[in-house]
Amino acid sequence: MEHNPYDILGVTPAASKAEITKSVALAMKRKQYPVDVIAKAQKSLMKPEERIIADYLRPILPTIQRFKYSDLSALEQPAPTLVLLPEFDGLEQAIAQAAKEERLEQEPLPTPTSELLTEGITACQEQRYPKAIKYLEDYCQSCTDRNSQNYLQAEMWLVRAYQMGGQLQRAIAICQRLSNHHHPQVQAWVSKTLPMLTREISRV
Repeated sequence: MEHNPYDILGVTPAASKAEITKSVALAMKRKQYPVDVIAKAQKSLMKPEERIIADYLRPILPTIQRFKYSDLSALEQPAPTLVLLPEFDGLEQAIAQAAKEERLEQEPLPTPTSELLTEGITACQEQRYPKAIKYLEDYCQSCTDRNSQNYLQAEMWLVRAYQMGGQLQRAIAICQRLSNHHHPQVQAWVSKTLPMLTREISRV
């Protein structure tokens, strides 16, 4: 591991999930790291059991990186002390609880179909992309009229959520499917969005 997920996204160990999601968009704009590295960092910090590992490794990574270049003068410097926090004494219980919370997050959202689209758009506008993806995917799966304006709107917002969430292949797949749509406004949107996504994934 070259960099800790916290360093890649530029957040502190106290960052909330909303702050982490917002930092993903900022990291992609900075382009300091590849998209897949940013996505992996986001995944590590969003999963509580992986975030615990990042918390443990964060104090010792600078020392590892110093010795990577055989700069033996670093031996004269005191090494950072790894302090085991009392709250992690029951590590197994903490991991089990984190896994339970993750399973609950993956369960179907208890939201009426009529509200899924609105909630998904709002989450996307607030840069809560994982939640936006969940809402919009659930709406698209439950929508029976695939030619309705609401369905097309959901697909377009889902492309945006996938893009900002680092899932470029899925965003491109939706655009390619919509390229066959008969509506001229949909075709115009695809002709603008698809090349942009293709260029972005080629840089990864």
